[in-house]
Amino acid sequence: MEKVIVLPDVEDMLLKLVSILFHEEYFSFRQSAKNYVDEIINFIYTVPTQRKKATHRNRYGNWYCAFKINKHTTWYISFNVEGDEYNITHITNNHTADYPRYIRGIK
Repeated sequence: MEKVIVLPDVEDMLLKLVSILFHEEYFSFRQSAKNYVDEIINFIYTVPTQRKKATHRNRYGNWYCAFKINKHTTWYISFNVEGDEYNITHITNNHTADYPRYIRGIK
């Protein structure tokens, strides 16, 4: 059975994301921001069953899968596979500068 391991940098980013989403007023309530991040976390643990694609640059990982959380935002979860372990190495979304470089191969 596959095992998902979320690296510490990704865990830290997800913890900070709740505060960012609340303070930047993407959500009016902290609990709503937490629920949003919980959806991302729940998806991360389904990565072994998702359709994976190779990244164009392996800076963040060799593989990624997409999670369309709403009509405006898709999260990209990067990972490496070692045996039956999926090491989650990075997470970004289509609103960040990193997205085109490592998903689409654009320089």
